[in-house]
Amino acid sequence: MKPIPASLKLNLNARSELSLRSGDSVLVTVIKRLTGNKWAVGIRGRVLPAFSEVELTPGQRLRALVGIRHGRITLKISGQATDAIQDLIVRQGLQPSQLVESIVTAFLRSALAIVPDRLDQVRQLLERLRLDPKKFARIVAIILEKGIDLRSRGLEQLLLLLGYGEQESEGEQGRRRRRPPDPEQLAEQLRSDIERPGSGQGSSLQVFNHLQGPEHTWVVIPINYSFEGSGPVYGTLRLRYNVRQQRTDRLILVARSARGGKWSFVLNPLGPELFIFGDPVDKRRKAELDVLRLKLQNLGVKIDDTIREGQNFDGFDLPWEELSYHNVDTVH
Repeated sequence: MKPIPASLKLNLNARSELSLRSGDSVLVTVIKRLTGNKWAVGIRGRVLPAFSEVELTPGQRLRALVGIRHGRITLKISGQATDAIQDLIVRQGLQPSQLVESIVTAFLRSALAIVPDRLDQVRQLLERLRLDPKKFARIVAIILEKGIDLRSRGLEQLLLLLGYGEQESEGEQGRRRRRPPDPEQLAEQLRSDIERPGSGQGSSLQVFNHLQGPEHTWVVIPINYSFEGSGPVYGTLRLRYNVRQQRTDRLILVARSARGGKWSFVLNPLGPELFIFGDPVDKRRKAELDVLRLKLQNLGVKIDDTIREGQNFDGFDLPWEELSYHNVDTVH
């Protein structure tokens, strides 16, 4: 990656919701190129257009100094942001890998202690079940956040329900779900997976949804619908409840089509605004998204223009949201 010169500047229209002041040091995450020298960047949880004088790289994290003049924000880049996750992995004596990095990131998102033995337990679980580490490491972290022991009976079934729609191949049960004989049988099959009557592990999803997290509580609902002419669409509806503020502050729909294609819709009801992560858009899907955009705009919901790659989204947290290292016990 090319070194970033100290003279690099990103010019942004000043926005009061960012609460930036001259002299502030901020972390800038490069999301993707919009056109030419115009980029989408993440700053303090907001996605903004920025104009760069030099070539950037999606995923790049830069440290910048804020300057404001005549209502325009200038970010003077001082260099690459240090990779705190990699530093943390090395300090803990762990073997660096993409899998370990995904688990550590997920633990930090849930403010869990970075304990090598527990990280290794999660690593073995994800490898044994052959689950996507970026998506399912976050799910496992939320399970731990709610105080559920990873040795609990029925954990594997719970994992598949919480991550329903995240993976294209889900074994024979997943294939049966994607090819249901009719909607009634499809609904009954999904209910049986959730309830498991007489199995002794019967209400794992209900128990998960009722358990409260320390700061946020996630409620996950598997969904599966069949549309005439397009076949079934399946996935999960995820609600994040803010314990302190006592209100829902995020809604996520993860949906996969039996004919191919996976999308995640992230709604911030306080905005209200919608972010979309998914596969490349063809003409038909672009037309459908334009209809969706128009309908939501009529309801006062702003849709971000950038359709982002789904692989950069863990299913719960927006990629540009900063991690907090202050409330995480990395020793005990």
